[in-house]
Amino acid sequence: MLEKWKSLLKFGSMLSLIVLMTGQVSAQCESWEAYPKGKETAQQQHVLYRDLFKSKKYVEAFPIWEELFATVKIPLPAKTTHFSNGITMYKTFAEGEKDKKKKEEYLKKMMELYDQMAACLGEVSKDRAWEGYYIYAARGSSVTAIEMFEKSIELGKNETDEMVFVPITQLSVYLFQKKHPKFTAEYMRALHEQLKGIAEYNIKNNEKEAKKYQDKWEKVEAEFAKIGGTLWGCEFYVDQFKPKFDSDKNNMEQNAEILDVIKKKCGTDNEFYNEVLVIYEPYADSVEYERLKAEFEGLCNLKKGKFREMESRKFKKAGDEENAKKYKEEAFDWYEKSLGDASSEDCETTDEDKGELAYRIAYHHFGKGSYSNARSFCYKAAEFKSGWGEPYMLIGNMYASSGKRCSGGSGTGWDAQVVAWAAMDMWSKAKNIDSSVASKANSSISKYKKYLPTKGDIFQRGLKEGGSYKVGCWIGATTTIRSSGE
Repeated sequence: MLEKWKSLLKFGSMLSLIVLMTGQVSAQCESWEAYPKGKETAQQQHVLYRDLFKSKKYVEAFPIWEELFATVKIPLPAKTTHFSNGITMYKTFAEGEKDKKKKEEYLKKMMELYDQMAACLGEVSKDRAWEGYYIYAARGSSVTAIEMFEKSIELGKNETDEMVFVPITQLSVYLFQKKHPKFTAEYMRALHEQLKGIAEYNIKNNEKEAKKYQDKWEKVEAEFAKIGGTLWGCEFYVDQFKPKFDSDKNNMEQNAEILDVIKKKCGTDNEFYNEVLVIYEPYADSVEYERLKAEFEGLCNLKKGKFREMESRKFKKAGDEENAKKYKEEAFDWYEKSLGDASSEDCETTDEDKGELAYRIAYHHFGKGSYSNARSFCYKAAEFKSGWGEPYMLIGNMYASSGKRCSGGSGTGWDAQVVAWAAMDMWSKAKNIDSSVASKANSSISKYKKYLPTKGDIFQRGLKEGGSYKVGCWIGATTTIRSSGE
């Protein structure tokens, strides 16, 4: 059918449509009487092409319509029929055309008909809405389709048809994502506000169509959710999810989704995130506990550690400190073993994950006073997660707190003072590789400088500032001699 149509439609024979200025009187807006062969013949031609049109034989109908339409634009009393039928045919040809240039030509002719219909009969919001929709459906120019939807909204205001909502949103979001210069964040926020106003007006005041506007608005919101973080940031997602959470707080599947999104967009310090977490976490822990308990023997070392730690928390909550301590120790035994495991489908873990786990293990040993073990795991943590200053900060803190243990219990004197040199080395290393700990490291260095040996103490021992010195005790590190400045 289209091939036959293409042979009929030649550039030189196409109807040249002229957009009339408002108020202009012209034969282009006349009825049956304008047909050169008379009104009766015009009406016969109308019936002939209409029979073919109704049967969707558009290729056969088109030449008859085209010849008639050249003079008869508004066939009274059905003033829009010739316009609307021509629009339908051009739209159909465009939808079936694979050649981009020819598709654009059909759509251009269709748009000319809309312009002339507006000139003859006045602008109508829904006409422009359909024009945009037909361009959209035929995969024509997205920008042009949006322009027609914009014109429909401008004309219709609060009475704009809901059919505009989804296509203008989908196309605008797509072009925003593609960084089209027109579709900026400012444009998108304004569009959202405009559509929201129309939707709210009709949901409240248009009883007959309220549900349609509600349904379309929900689809608009779903499209904007794809770019909401870019447009509005964290608040957008909180506003999206808060009403859903408030109406169904025990919907754990929904709560899991909320936590995932809000964590990414707002962070874990967000008030709403923690409100949801309070409800979801006990449920998630319970589900995970029962699953791990049933599968314990087959679990990887990491998951065995997690399960034992969960058991420790349960005993602690129940007031059983003995079992809480026992299972916590077992948990960290499994964690230590897991650091040597390769990542698997069952226990997928990255080097960064292992670095953070090694740091937890180090802190656990530190809490027990096992400084040497804690230091070993700090080094493992730094090895797994390069450029991270926290492990070196912890080593520095352990060195600095070793004055009493390295001075025979007195906590004073030379042996208690020199541990600060080794601590300063660690804090300096931490800030040099990780700027995020610089402030904390500088604060620690400044705090401990006053506890260093005096220049006199150093001289009396036959030492010089800037020289090397090996700190004994468990530290066993070679460092640089410094004074308190006195």
